[in-house]
Amino acid sequence: MLNLLLTVPAGAMRDQYFPVPLLTRLAALGNLTINPHTRQYTREELCALLPETDIVLTHWGSGKYDAELLSHAPRLKLLAHCAGTVAHIVCEEFFQRGIPVLSANSVMARYVAEGALCYILSGLRSVNAYDRNMRCGGWRGVGGDGVCPAVHSLIGAAVGMIGLGSVGRNLLSMLRPFSVRVKVCDPYLLEGALDAWDFAESASFSDAMSCDVVTIHASQTPETYHMINAAALALMPDDALLVNTARGAIVDLDALIAEAQSGRIRAVLDVYETESVPQKAELLQLTKNVTLQPHLAGMPSGASMTEEILCDIERFLRGEAPQLCVSHTQFLHMTQEFLLDTIPKK
Repeated sequence: MLNLLLTVPAGAMRDQYFPVPLLTRLAALGNLTINPHTRQYTREELCALLPETDIVLTHWGSGKYDAELLSHAPRLKLLAHCAGTVAHIVCEEFFQRGIPVLSANSVMARYVAEGALCYILSGLRSVNAYDRNMRCGGWRGVGGDGVCPAVHSLIGAAVGMIGLGSVGRNLLSMLRPFSVRVKVCDPYLLEGALDAWDFAESASFSDAMSCDVVTIHASQTPETYHMINAAALALMPDDALLVNTARGAIVDLDALIAEAQSGRIRAVLDVYETESVPQKAELLQLTKNVTLQPHLAGMPSGASMTEEILCDIERFLRGEAPQLCVSHTQFLHMTQEFLLDTIPKK
């Protein structure tokens, strides 16, 4: 009998991402054990459960399945992560033992790209600023709170991408109707990677940062920590737009605040170095040219991530090749969620 272990704690997140119809499909595959707690399993509990487990399903908040923990899982055939990056979930031993690792990263990427496009359009057209101005009694540049920033168009604009990845590729396809010119800076870009988009080309970091719109899609790694610093931001033209839907630690927030306070550039931020807590007062005061979102770009993906992972588990059990399998190379370049615990602050 196939034994499946769903490690996601009971609560709102499990209800949202694992609705009853999907749990029913999972249970039909074998003996399904569901985490009964409102917390993650402890390491000791996992050590007791893993010896008889064939498939583990994880999600946001799951701990790392390191070599020692994996040694307690002699029957493990598959780890299915129903969310994005697995850099902090699995270890090298998975690839050495040939245990496939699934990730819904490519599923969520479509929704993050849609969110990035929304932020680009709203940021260029100063949607929030003019909404606020009207609520204060103004009309366009007259009256209200005196906020009358320029309104720009994405049509024909120069767009710089810092990093490509799944989100960037999805965004490229969404940008096609806007007749944009895209410069992609990604040191891991393979030859021919941009062939599907004749309006995009590989570019240097400075060239990508010099565009009308700069959108960040790089992974969070030691190399990308505070990569968008004061020197990088200085490359952006006046009134250019920075959009970050990747990870907050890629941007030096103090440097961005300084540039935004001058009024020289505008930004839309969806991610932050420290999330789920009040942000810096200086950032919150930048209401004219900075829009803040609470890490929502990928939120609409919802249970679609779980459903696609479930379809892949079913393929695997039929002896077919999974479509969401993470290669070793992908694993090495994925965002490292717990990176900030190990990087010394300047």
